[in-house]
Formats: sequence, structure tokens, C-alpha cells
Amino acid sequence: MLKLFHWFTSTCSKRVRICLAEKELQWESQHVRLDKLEHLSPEYVRLNPEGVVPTLLHDGRVLIESNFIMEYLDEVFPEIPLRPADPFERAQMRIWMDRCEHVLHKSVNAISFVRQGRYKRYEGKSEEELQAIFAKQPSMEKRSILERRIRHGVSEEEMNFGEARIAIILNEMEDCLTRRPWLCGDDYSLADITYAPFFDRFQANNMEQLVDWSARPALGDWWARTQERAGFKKGFFFPDPDA
Repeated sequence: MLKLFHWFTSTCSKRVRICLAEKELQWESQHVRLDKLEHLSPEYVRLNPEGVVPTLLHDGRVLIESNFIMEYLDEVFPEIPLRPADPFERAQMRIWMDRCEHVLHKSVNAISFVRQGRYKRYEGKSEEELQAIFAKQPSMEKRSILERRIRHGVSEEEMNFGEARIAIILNEMEDCLTRRPWLCGDDYSLADITYAPFFDRFQANNMEQLVDWSARPALGDWWARTQERAGFKKGFFFPDPDA
């Protein structure tokens, strides 16, 4: 049995849901409400010490980190492969996935804190309430980042730096996609899935220059084809549990 702890708007949750849909796997849904800080509850942190979504439960065993979850799913359920057969291309897939996680995702996260109004979750809270929220953070690094953002905000310089870093990766994708249909060759792979949820986030964050396809036509074509995939449609669009 597969059970996914996720949130409907989370980019990392979308990655895993798209992977599950592409592989035509059945799974049980368990929402973790980020807006109510359920991901920081003691019960959830016991499952996922990082206090993030998603978390996968498979036959009683717990897996965390979306990229690793997707590789696990592809290895355990190999019938519809999403990793290149060639070892070199498989290594390239992991490089793309790592760049997405540690550069692109990190940059988008800082920008989203401002442009999606995530800071509003903490407005009006007393110092005591804020200290309680900080104390729930599963690591000193996460606490430090959150406290700095709440107390000092995210500067325009930080956001501009983040957009510039993202643009570099998109230029690399454009260069790759002028030579092949997908990031790792002729077949759609986990590398493509890893990036797909962020293109909607660029638009939600009013980062228009990043989705100007006249500047990156091959990437624009990749995004159009990605959105037409049945797995993308099923995994990306998930109902709001409170709607």
C-alpha cells in the first residue's frame, strides 16, 4: 500500500503525484495542512524529521524527500520506467534534479514568501507565539531562515539574486532542449517531472521574464508538451481538501 502525506499546492508534493500518475500507481491521500502548520506537529515530525511534505508510506516503511521518493517508486515499480536506461543519462538526470532542488527550489521559496503572501501567516502574532513557532522548527537552519524572514523580510536584492539564479538554470534547460525533446534524451524522465511544478509557480509569483518563451522557445515547447501529458494533469491538479 502507498500512502502519500502531501499538500495540494506544494511543488514537491506535485512532483511525487505526477510520478505516481505517470506510473499509473494507486495511492491513499493524507493531506498535511501547511497553512495550519500541521507539518510541524509532533506526530508529523516523527514521520518526517525535516517537517516538510511530501512523505511516502509504503507497506509500513517511511520515505522522505521528493526526489528520492520518485527514484524509489521508479525502482520498486519498474513497469513504466521514468529513469534513463543509460547510466550516463541517469547520472545527468540526477544532476538536473539536484540543481532543481538546491538552486531553483531554494530561490523560488524565498521569493514566494513575499509574493504569495506567506508572511501573512505570522502577522499579528505575539512574541510568545512567534517563539513557539520558531521552537517547532525541526532544525536550527530552518529556524534561522524563518526568523530572519519574519523579522526582516526578503529584500529586493535577495529576490533579484534568486531570479538571476533561476534564469541561469532555465538557460541551461533551453540549451539542452534545443538538442533533444526531453532533459535526458528522447524519453520523459524524473528530471522533467522535477522541474514541471515550478513553471506554474513562476507565473504565480509574477516572474514574467522567466516565462517569456520568445527568449527560450525550446523551453516553451517543452512546457507546452509537459502540460499535455495525462500524468501531469492528474498529478499537478489536485483538489483543495477544504473547497
